[in-house]
Amino acid sequence: MSHPTLTETPPISTGKTTLLVGLVLSVVAFQLNATMLNPAVQHMQDELSATTAQIAFTTAMFFLSKAIFQVFMPRLSDMVGRRRILLVSLGILTVGTVIAMMAPTVGWLYLGRAVQGACGPVFTIALLTLREATSTEKEYGTKLGVIIAINGGIAGIDVVLGGWMADQWGFRSILVFTLAATILAFIAAVRWIPESAPSRGERMDWPGVALISIVVVALTWAVGGDPFGHRFPSEWSIGYIVASVLCGVAFVLHQRRAANPLIPSDQLGNRAIWAMPLTTILTLTGIMAVVNLLVPSFTQNPTAGWGMSATTTSLLFMAPYALVGWLIGPFAGRLAPRYGYKRMLQAGLVSSAALLVALVLFGMSNVVVFGILLILLGITYAGVTNVMLNGLGILLSPAKAPGLLPGLNGASFGIGAGLSFTILGQAITSGSPVGSTSTAGYASALWIAIGIVAAAWAVTLLLPKPLVKDEG
Repeated sequence: MSHPTLTETPPISTGKTTLLVGLVLSVVAFQLNATMLNPAVQHMQDELSATTAQIAFTTAMFFLSKAIFQVFMPRLSDMVGRRRILLVSLGILTVGTVIAMMAPTVGWLYLGRAVQGACGPVFTIALLTLREATSTEKEYGTKLGVIIAINGGIAGIDVVLGGWMADQWGFRSILVFTLAATILAFIAAVRWIPESAPSRGERMDWPGVALISIVVVALTWAVGGDPFGHRFPSEWSIGYIVASVLCGVAFVLHQRRAANPLIPSDQLGNRAIWAMPLTTILTLTGIMAVVNLLVPSFTQNPTAGWGMSATTTSLLFMAPYALVGWLIGPFAGRLAPRYGYKRMLQAGLVSSAALLVALVLFGMSNVVVFGILLILLGITYAGVTNVMLNGLGILLSPAKAPGLLPGLNGASFGIGAGLSFTILGQAITSGSPVGSTSTAGYASALWIAIGIVAAAWAVTLLLPKPLVKDEG
């Protein structure tokens, strides 16, 4: 089995500073749309007359769309150009933001968020472009950590600003702001990001893309529920599982016969091709909605929680979490080549699970403990685990198809995040309905998250060790 190193692809010729700034702005544009609305959960519920589960599902649609486009867009960028796909993605994000901003009902918000999510490949394409422009492991690890940390939150400023804007002008004002950021990122990408296409001339396996996209959607809807209100278990969820299995089998058979397979036939048995995405799905399912849904919902809940404003929630909890992740990420990326990406991923998962246990046992009754545990989770998950998941997705990808595993892994982030919001959102709504003083729903959601993170750690035992350049 062959693994790429940083020396196998000649660095692209460009100004390193302007390139990094251009990539960061593109990632920021996507990330603002992913995080700035999180403190506005209560505002969206009030303005659209929706439930916590419905608002959670709008985010689930965002990440499901991201997952579908992540399946093929990074690989397509190998063929037609990184910059071209990046610009198309930012254009799609602009359209989705306008739809969400003008949404009169929660149904229209579903649509807007789904269109926004199609821009998800921006992050993976940024990492691939960075890899091709970097010649050493240490430099790549450090810059990787910077971009990944930003992808987890803009040092906490995004959620603080989002909470304040929601309190002042409602959730739509946030989307006006993110629209301006997207336009700025588009201009920067046009000016500063060069074109590169390491697999130019190859053809995309569109039948394979269609089959695996059906698998992604069917599996997600089977476990987390569909947009039409059908929840597991039901005849619909059984139907989705059957569709997922049939299309999965058809995909494997097609890959073995296709002239230009999405996954080369000699890679179908590669553990990294399936163990890496599964690890990512389970990790995101366990943690993503804890910080981005459970925390704002619980702290702003006037009966079961502490009845805080969106601004207060952002300042006390979400911003510190994002800030420590932003600070730790570059250091984690720099240390990974020395101590091992896989080993650091496992350490991050174990410590994150332990913090979730402490959160459910001690944090929900004490606001100070709650805040401290979230800061520590920002270190273990946002600062370490998230960086390692993305780094391994790049390093374990086959050399002849560098965009393959990053695309599948990026799709797994979307699948896991969408499942997280749906599953934990339903647990919260069922156990702690509107007006209830019980915290049972929040506690149940946390125990579910703990079990899923433990499963993610178990799957990491199957990951191969990536080969990286020895720099002495």
